[in-house]
Amino acid sequence: MGADMTKLDKMSTKCRIIHAAMAIAHSEGARHLTIDAVTVKSGLSKGGVLYHFPSKMALLEGLVIHTLEAVREQIETHMSHLRGRPNATLHALSRLLGDVLDETLTLPVALLAASAENPALLEPVRAEFRVIWNAIRSETTNEPGALVIWHALEGMQFMNMMGLTPGDKAQLRQCLAEIRTMIDELPDKERKSDL
Repeated sequence: MGADMTKLDKMSTKCRIIHAAMAIAHSEGARHLTIDAVTVKSGLSKGGVLYHFPSKMALLEGLVIHTLEAVREQIETHMSHLRGRPNATLHALSRLLGDVLDETLTLPVALLAASAENPALLEPVRAEFRVIWNAIRSETTNEPGALVIWHALEGMQFMNMMGLTPGDKAQLRQCLAEIRTMIDELPDKERKSDL
């Protein structure tokens, strides 16, 4: 716990709370995500936690927003390296899955907690997905094919997050390579399909 607290001491109070909540949701499950548990894990007083997040709903909303910001930042980083490449958004999403497999990005189970507690808390996620879908649609002439690819990427992330994937990381990387080939073969707005 000493190393964890040293790392937490350097974060802002709000970040400490968010990171503590994510750690609880990941290690113990969303059911154990309570203000009291976050108070203990963060090393803050209950009043300090309640000052930033006055209820569990507010905490879950904060987790959703934090997750969206982290994912958005990672996608934007990948997009900056993919400018001008056909179907850049799908390629960025495939790299995002690579980040998850490399464990450089975690998608917290807290999103599941938020959806179980109050599905309306996922409205910012739905809005972000609409933005992503519009970007994908603007890059390809094969919207159904693009949607299948996106769903495959999201499905792999979900199964990996839930520990439901029947294969190991090597098999997931092979699947990711297959999906990237599918993205490369997807006709983009500039390059019409030869069919």
